[in-house]
Amino acid sequence: MALFNKHVTYFLCLVVLVGVIRTATAGTDNYVGAFTHRDVSWTDLTFTGSNAMVKVTVKIQLGSPADMCGELLTNMGAELADCSEVGKDIQYMTVETTAKAIVFFDEQYTEQFWFNPADGRAYRRVRWCKGSDPWVKTYCWSDKGVRRQNIRPGNSDENKQPPTQWTRRIESFYPYPKDIAGCSMISGPTFVFNILSTLEPSCLHTPFEICVFGKKQLHHLTCRYEKSLPMGVSFKIHPPGREVNVDTTLKPLVFSIIAEPVVPENMEPEIFSLLGLQKDIRIYIDPSRCLPIRISGTNTKIGKLVLELSDVRLN
Repeated sequence: MALFNKHVTYFLCLVVLVGVIRTATAGTDNYVGAFTHRDVSWTDLTFTGSNAMVKVTVKIQLGSPADMCGELLTNMGAELADCSEVGKDIQYMTVETTAKAIVFFDEQYTEQFWFNPADGRAYRRVRWCKGSDPWVKTYCWSDKGVRRQNIRPGNSDENKQPPTQWTRRIESFYPYPKDIAGCSMISGPTFVFNILSTLEPSCLHTPFEICVFGKKQLHHLTCRYEKSLPMGVSFKIHPPGREVNVDTTLKPLVFSIIAEPVVPENMEPEIFSLLGLQKDIRIYIDPSRCLPIRISGTNTKIGKLVLELSDVRLN
């Protein structure tokens, strides 16, 4: 009977994974974080971190497209008009990153992402850099590849105008490679936060992979569970109508994120990036609250960075 129950549990885990997560072919003795169809518990996450070179603040917000028609969506709506139509169940994520160095550096970056929360399939994305060399890049997913429009000011006078007034525009199409086995669903990199926020602990068996489109290429992301030690956390939780201070020690679920580019012919592999982190990426999850509480990794320009959760708003 025990053996039968074990096989039943394993089968149920596989059912959860079908169509969303591809089980890795290597490292099958490790664990897997299984993505369920329950809702993410949070609507807003704020992370802060710093090192000797820079101070970084990252804000991640979830909602429906109708609820989050902010400045970027309003300005760039016309550029997205010919993208594939999104359904009523599509969710919307915005990520705002501010990086300030001690001297001569202050950069603001916003990413907005339309996706299906049931399976992670991406539809549209807008990336907006508001620094000294501003640009906007819009992305539209299709069955054969991703279309991108690169929009920049045509001259210094246009720097002060909204992106809809910029005149330098370049269209590009990035077809998917012929052999993309296991990539029946292609998402955006930040969808990994949805997966790790809806973990099913009974399905921690093997690593899992998802396919995402970066800047110009596909990437296989392998998420691998790692052993962890207790760590101190301190952040504010905002349930509806109140505020709770959390200052405690817990043992997190830790997942390493390893990216492998799927390189088209005659192209160099691009460097994967998640919130500006490129290597040694790890995401720490509070197992009782299903909240990302720490994100760590390395950027080639600013070095190692640890982002700690400081504020969270719940559904």
